[in-house]
Amino acid sequence: MIHPEGFFKQAWNALILVCTLFFAIEIPMRMALGYHIGGWLFAIDVFITVCFMVDVVINFFTAEYVNGVLVTDKKVIAITYLKGWFLIDFLAAVPLDMVFVGALATLSDTARVFRLLRLARMARIAQFMRKLAQADIINISVLRMLFLTFWVLMVAHWSACVWIALGGTIGGVPDDEKNSLLTIYVRSLYWATTTITTIGYGDLTPGTTKQTIFTMLIQLTGAGLYGYVIGNIASLIANLDVARAQYLEKLEKIGTYMKFKKLPHAMQQEVRNYYTYLWDTRRGYDESQVLVDLPKPIVEKVSMYLLQQMIEKVPIFKGANEDLIRQIVIALKPEVYTPGDYIFRKGDMGGTMYFIGKGEVQVVGDDGKTVFATLSEGNFFGEIALLMSMPRTASIRAVDFCDLYSLEKETFNGIVEHYPDFSAHILELARARAREIGNRDTVTSTEAIHKPPRPARVVGLTASRVDDALRLSWEGVDTAAVYQVIRKGEGRWTMVNGFVQNTVLIDHPLTGLSAYRVRAANESGPGDWSDVIEVAMSATSKNP
Repeated sequence: MIHPEGFFKQAWNALILVCTLFFAIEIPMRMALGYHIGGWLFAIDVFITVCFMVDVVINFFTAEYVNGVLVTDKKVIAITYLKGWFLIDFLAAVPLDMVFVGALATLSDTARVFRLLRLARMARIAQFMRKLAQADIINISVLRMLFLTFWVLMVAHWSACVWIALGGTIGGVPDDEKNSLLTIYVRSLYWATTTITTIGYGDLTPGTTKQTIFTMLIQLTGAGLYGYVIGNIASLIANLDVARAQYLEKLEKIGTYMKFKKLPHAMQQEVRNYYTYLWDTRRGYDESQVLVDLPKPIVEKVSMYLLQQMIEKVPIFKGANEDLIRQIVIALKPEVYTPGDYIFRKGDMGGTMYFIGKGEVQVVGDDGKTVFATLSEGNFFGEIALLMSMPRTASIRAVDFCDLYSLEKETFNGIVEHYPDFSAHILELARARAREIGNRDTVTSTEAIHKPPRPARVVGLTASRVDDALRLSWEGVDTAAVYQVIRKGEGRWTMVNGFVQNTVLIDHPLTGLSAYRVRAANESGPGDWSDVIEVAMSATSKNP
């Protein structure tokens, strides 16, 4: 089956569109002027006819979307095509004028009328225009005006041909040009244009009743088009850039509010700079609000596409599980900070870590002048307080406009608990970062980071069955930031959860014998493992 969006089908549709436009222009002219086709013109006529015939066949083998689902069943496609576009395509493809011209030799004028049936393909042009509008390639208002211009030109062309067929006058032509087909057509097109645009000069007027009636119809059509064009031009100007109009409206409201509250000029300028940055980088749109109405699978695809470059630069994501990366990307929330803003200060309680999408931030000391490090695109920070449930160990300040993506602690814990290897990896990075900052604080004689001692050994590990699950509990350790639980099954130890925030864990082990150990951890490192507790689970046992 031919894919409806494949290259072949798109190229073929473009060819059929050109052929349709050619017939829409040439057939009315041939009927009105009565010239004989031969040579290259006859070859083109035959070529287009063959293309239309082949197109009917191709449509029977082209898959199509039905209610958003791609249908490839030949029977369904055939039934759908026969109920839809088949009749129009068939009438345009079969050269009925050639078929009947011999049988109706005495009715040659009637036979020529069959040529007009090929203009039924113009409905396909309307279909193409709808698809082009849905593709959102250019501004819809501009596209609407282009479509309107096209149809006005086509109506003017057809009107000129009808005027010629009715024997309309083309006065004011020199005698040596009166028999020129080009002159006759151009003068007729001039009449059609001036009549449709309602600015007729009266130099070409109808002489018969038929011509008069036709002229009145064209005048009424022109009057309607005039009003429609004026309305569309007004709509085009108003909606040419909807996003910018909304941005300017919001900026005006904020400016009025700041003046009413008498904010300092410097503060007002800072607010304006922020919105200017939003416009330059995001056209004033909030990424999270744009995606809120989309289904989850599409949100995942869009988010992965938008953040792909940033993800590739983040070291902790290298080699990580694709499912893990996808879950984290969906949970990221975009935030913007202006130059000089503090994302957080040392000592603040932290519940968020950040990834830098654009811009630079500085790790600064308590005095706000000592710079320990500068982080740029692809770096992350804030993980120490987030992972170890402790105050911020340093202050972070934006150097310039920064696009950051934040990840909440609850969301992060819910994701990484299913990926023990990644949990251990990022916890080690957090410890290394904490040690690095601690060493720098000591070197610069600023307030040293107080590191708690390594946590004591966990004791009191017990297990009890709760329905089909296993409840593990143990005595808490004062200096613990998190607890790590491992399970032994089939001869090897595996991490069950590396970020347990309390002294209870619910697990679902497989039937059979399992062993568990628990240890506490903080920024100074992990403590010793607890004693092993073995649990035998069976489908019928009520207690382990």
